[in-house]
Amino acid sequence: MSAVPPLEPALRLAVTLLHSYWVLQEPADQLSVARIRAAGRDLDLAEVTDPLGEDDLPRLRELRERLYQVFAAPDPAARLATLNGVLAEVSAGTAVESGPDATLRLTPLPRPGPVGPFAALVAGALARAAATGGTDRFGVCAADPCRAPYLDRTRAGRQRYCCELCNNRAAAAAYRSRSRRG
Repeated sequence: MSAVPPLEPALRLAVTLLHSYWVLQEPADQLSVARIRAAGRDLDLAEVTDPLGEDDLPRLRELRERLYQVFAAPDPAARLATLNGVLAEVSAGTAVESGPDATLRLTPLPRPGPVGPFAALVAGALARAAATGGTDRFGVCAADPCRAPYLDRTRAGRQRYCCELCNNRAAAAAYRSRSRRG
């Protein structure tokens, strides 16, 4: 069993970006600059979200897709390789910073442009989550047709669904299937 990654503000912002696309909502793509800016203000990360503009939406969608591939990779080694690829794309190197609790941590240096700091922040948060809990905690919802990414923060490390709605839908489908057979 691996450690549970802390739900730091940058990680919550990454989850907000990833969950801006969900096949169970209409329309499925809910990504907007207003949504990202609102999340940034709520999480005290407005310095990286407020510079984003409507022109940045295509790059944000590309980033979301690249980050999704980290969760959808078939095994921990592939997840790590994909995450390292994203980090290389969005950062211009790494710096050692002192965290709020005086521990040292690696932080990606952003590439220029408004999406650069945002991308480095959210990719760095996923990297810290992987370093803490391992890439086994990255997954994609097992409920059809969902496939939304999730970061398993349970103590047991056995999460399979992105939310309780999907868990309940899968349980109901399994019950109906068993009832039909027997």
